[in-house]
Amino acid sequence: MGNQRQSLVSLNRINQQHGLRVLDEREIRLKINNVGTFKIEDFSPIFLDDALCFNNIIAVDVSTVKIGISHFGEVHAVRGATVIKKNNSLTINRTRPMIVLGEISDAQVSFELEEQLKNINSARNSIILLDGDLKEMMGVSKSLSLFESLKNTSNIIISISKGLIFPSIRLPEEINDSPFVGRIMNGKSNRAYLAKLRLGAPLLKIEAYPEMELEELSRALASLISIDGVEYGYPEALRIAHIYSKLLPVEVLTLRCVMQRKFGIEILREIDNRKILLGGFWS
Repeated sequence: MGNQRQSLVSLNRINQQHGLRVLDEREIRLKINNVGTFKIEDFSPIFLDDALCFNNIIAVDVSTVKIGISHFGEVHAVRGATVIKKNNSLTINRTRPMIVLGEISDAQVSFELEEQLKNINSARNSIILLDGDLKEMMGVSKSLSLFESLKNTSNIIISISKGLIFPSIRLPEEINDSPFVGRIMNGKSNRAYLAKLRLGAPLLKIEAYPEMELEELSRALASLISIDGVEYGYPEALRIAHIYSKLLPVEVLTLRCVMQRKFGIEILREIDNRKILLGGFWS
């Protein structure tokens, strides 16, 4: 989804092809995003009356932040947070920041994700929400075994990408402006779907594990909407997990002090040459 290509396009050519009025004959650089090529194979409306019965909604998110540079190279911090919503109660667990010396990698993020999943390995009959690309998360062997163990206890794992789908994507004419889920024909995996969880909300790309029939996924999403709420078209538990996984500026300052005083590693702010050279026009 993230792959983009750039093309120099003549404004005159745009004018000829689309009958649009343009300003002049200068060339402009357009970003062409291939997410607009997604095609829906089949789809199912989401009816709240058809909701499956689940005990909990569990949301997990992991965030990273660069805290500076040192003689080891870049210094990052990683933190995970888990939100458990059951009946009318809400439980939030988050870890202390894990410091990573050198460039951050998927390994550190995957490690923190595994730690969060281990904390919920006793979950039963729950919807487990993750942020990001499920295929990439399952590429790590330990994560795959954790996913499998969670599946065996009647849990459903759903990942949701925060990046919004390109708005001009063509949807079947039968889809009205209402909640629905549709299978992506040309996705990276057969677990990939497009979904709209609330009237007027943007489209989201989701993935599900284990594989299930479209109607069953629709009923699971109906449960998610009923239990968790999706006021802005995005699960509230996952929104809270994202907020609590973030590292605040004051925590970054604390980590710099800890690294210097406890370990003798001086952390410096990274110098942005663009800001220095370009001044107020750096962006």
